[in-house]
Amino acid sequence: MRIAIDLRMAGGDYGIGRYGLELTGRILDLDRENTYMLLVRNPDEFRQYAGRKNVTVIRADYPHYSMREQVAFYWLLRRLKPDLVHFINFNVPIFYNRPFVVTVHDLIHHRMPGNKKSRILHRAAYKAIIRHAIMASKRIITVSNFSRDEILRYYQVQKNKISVVYEAATVQPVSDSDIAQVRQKFGIGKPYIIFVGVMERKKNVLALAAAFDILKDDYSQNIQLVLAGREDRHYPEIIRQVSEIRYKKDLILTGVVGDKDKYALYKGADAFVSASLFEGFGLPGVEAMSVGTPLAVSNIEVFNEIYDNGAIYFDPKNPRDIAQKINLLMSDRKYRELISNNAFQRAKDFSWEKAARETLSIYKQP
Repeated sequence: MRIAIDLRMAGGDYGIGRYGLELTGRILDLDRENTYMLLVRNPDEFRQYAGRKNVTVIRADYPHYSMREQVAFYWLLRRLKPDLVHFINFNVPIFYNRPFVVTVHDLIHHRMPGNKKSRILHRAAYKAIIRHAIMASKRIITVSNFSRDEILRYYQVQKNKISVVYEAATVQPVSDSDIAQVRQKFGIGKPYIIFVGVMERKKNVLALAAAFDILKDDYSQNIQLVLAGREDRHYPEIIRQVSEIRYKKDLILTGVVGDKDKYALYKGADAFVSASLFEGFGLPGVEAMSVGTPLAVSNIEVFNEIYDNGAIYFDPKNPRDIAQKINLLMSDRKYRELISNNAFQRAKDFSWEKAARETLSIYKQP
């Protein structure tokens, strides 16, 4: 079978880009029978696959939500004539009607439409494109039971058309010297809690920042808050507002960090904290669990599904509850060790090799 994988979003350290890189790498390691066409924005970033007999890397430099995606990318697919295409996100050319599998990570835009500009420019296109991707696909992959149920809630598709394939952490060894180096690099001189992710509206980092002030005022926690990740270009004011907290001297904004630094930051933290309002999976939490870091996270359905007993849960809309639960984790050493052990064990349930095997099985389904 000739399989094309749309990797135009692959790359980077977060989200869909990470999913595309990790899943494709494991698929190509496992499968030497089918032939693969990797459709990418920059072929130079995929040179590691150039020597494989069953892999061809093809330039597909067509931005998402663009006319070039709808027209030029469509004609590229028609010309290549793959037996199957795997779109790692829902950006399927709306007139493409040959067999394809699509990964739908979440339906965030159904729940949180975004800013005015994105609504005006993208909302109508988003609705049409994702509806086509879901309804016309041969199979749908999603990353949690929660996201599967969201798809079933909004679209009339058969439940057996949707397969849940969990994401995983890219396990990284971390030494004490690695932790010492990142502490020095980012000026971390105290125990700390960490959030990793894009500073976007759904991540609710303003509530986390408010909870941090409460931790300092009401619980006298002598800690630092590390926020690692890029700002959301649609909401640059989030970073500005976070930076105005009372204890800004104990706030550290690292920007985007690479894998080595990221896992060292996870390992060195007393807790990974996410006050997110909506997620399809929650990969940073699984990454933190993989090095035994306990989690304090929002009491939302998907986090309960993914993190299970590897986390303590709080009301993300209540900064006082956030602070109370973080304080419990920080103050009770035995409880923190229990959650840490639970987290480490739970992380073992997720692997990219398992995800790749399940995805290959989906490719073979009629």
